[in-house]
Amino acid sequence: MGAILEQLLKPLPDIRTMPSVEARLIIAFRLAIVGIQNNYDCADHLADRLGGRLAATRILIMAETIGFAWAEPFQIGRPCCSQTTPDEIWLVAALRLAAGNNRPAFDSLSCEMLGDSERERIFNDLRNFVAAYTGSRG
Repeated sequence: MGAILEQLLKPLPDIRTMPSVEARLIIAFRLAIVGIQNNYDCADHLADRLGGRLAATRILIMAETIGFAWAEPFQIGRPCCSQTTPDEIWLVAALRLAAGNNRPAFDSLSCEMLGDSERERIFNDLRNFVAAYTGSRG
């Protein structure tokens, strides 16, 4: 039990200490959410960050799918904030699993938060985004 509590007390990673691809994806996801919430078309900005319009469209779809499926609002940091949130860390882990096509691990990661159909839709949207993402902008 002590190891579990120790893990819970660890601070979440600072976005500046994360691998650059993960940090870029978190910031792009934040931009997508802010754009959706404010009815702002941020597709061009996302396309520049993600390497194309298809990736921009797919991250927007992914953001909407997650937003509808999440029981509570998906917590993101402000675009300029270096502190990550638990939901953003979940997103990075989920993207890693989708990139590796590891559905059983994704289900294990998400089964307590999401129903079967929500997990199916989110996993497919994650995989579609990963397939479109080129990460061409550093």
